[in-house]
Amino acid sequence: MVRVEKIDSRISAIILSDLRTSWLVRDKKKILIDTGLPADAPHLFSGLEKLSLTPKDIDFLALTHIHIDHAGSAGHLAKENPDLKIFVHEKGAEHLIHPARLMDSVKRAYGDKFFAVGTMLKISFPQRVIPVTTGDHIDLGDSKLKVYDTPGHARHHVVYFDKTSDSVFSGDALGSRYPGLPSFVLSPPPDYDKELARQSIDLIHGLHPKKINFTHCGQYDLDGQSDFYEKLKAKHDSWVNHVLEILKERQDMSHSEIFDKFVAKVPDLKHYPAQFFSFNLSLKGILKYLKRLGQI
Repeated sequence: MVRVEKIDSRISAIILSDLRTSWLVRDKKKILIDTGLPADAPHLFSGLEKLSLTPKDIDFLALTHIHIDHAGSAGHLAKENPDLKIFVHEKGAEHLIHPARLMDSVKRAYGDKFFAVGTMLKISFPQRVIPVTTGDHIDLGDSKLKVYDTPGHARHHVVYFDKTSDSVFSGDALGSRYPGLPSFVLSPPPDYDKELARQSIDLIHGLHPKKINFTHCGQYDLDGQSDFYEKLKAKHDSWVNHVLEILKERQDMSHSEIFDKFVAKVPDLKHYPAQFFSFNLSLKGILKYLKRLGQI
């Protein structure tokens, strides 16, 4: 069941499930950051209702990237609110307007689990989809969200920095964390790039946010976490190195063999039940990255 947490007078978390959060910032304008899966649309609308809002009360939607677990309900929200302005990285705008190719890739990735994901709806007013990148900002009235290009997880990834709360809406740029479970986990997709991901972590570090607003999942206070960013970069290194070490044993190893050995080498993953995250997709992302580099 959807839950709502009021973080402060401006920011609320709409907890769509144990895995996904949509963020609301109230100012003179109201903005949502990320929407969850297409199947999350009823939960998103229920969360707004708990906050005494309707989809038509939302002025802006800002997407950290166009992966279906972040942008999936964008079309559903737009269908209910034709005046909505949608901000998305310039490299992802066309896929958001015409999501057919994106949905094809989702079907390939999710296989027989696709039915639980849902289908993205086409944006019927493309002129209200606004491409953004580093240097842009979203004016909410008394505050602004600054946009920063943060590739690595995806080439169409941005984060939004809110100076008023000293917090950043991080999408997947800083991995995922789930309350009640230890550590942070990464989620390398097909166009994962380790070096770009590390650079994006450094960029966010340079903003000096006090809190991270994760889409997966909830707010994280950085007080006393001086080594947070270095640990995260080290995790990117170790995950990639683990895969390289496994493949040194035998190059013709099957994907399932690599996966089993990978999970055994990464202690973090043992704490996470299968439904929390598809680590199989993460492994595929790392393998594709290494193939692009010619290392396997």
